[in-house]
Amino acid sequence: MAVKKEKSTSKVTYTTFQKKLKMQGSLEFINPLKICGDFEGDIKGASTLYIEAGAKIRAQINVSQLIVYGHITGNIFASEKVELHTGSNVIGNIRTPNLEIEDGVVFEGQCEMKQRTPEPVLAK
Repeated sequence: MAVKKEKSTSKVTYTTFQKKLKMQGSLEFINPLKICGDFEGDIKGASTLYIEAGAKIRAQINVSQLIVYGHITGNIFASEKVELHTGSNVIGNIRTPNLEIEDGVVFEGQCEMKQRTPEPVLAK
């Protein structure tokens, strides 16, 4: 019998945008970010973006890692990994080297999974 490994966000400290918050524009971040409310625009980050259940995002997303429990409309680029958890809804294309999709996810779009290629070493 397979045992499902529970994922925990308790080890990571997130900057959190609360549920009633509605934002629009361009968002850039360095440290892990959790969005619980609504956002529309562009999101770019060098760390993990966590979309809480109930959050509604309409954005082009370019991050290191993406964890989704809410709703996203827009294209996603994640340089490391995308996790779509039960109850999440994604409408848009995904490009990432690692993708996890649980049962009960709605995903409408195309997915491109290519491993990162190392930078070429130039001879001196």
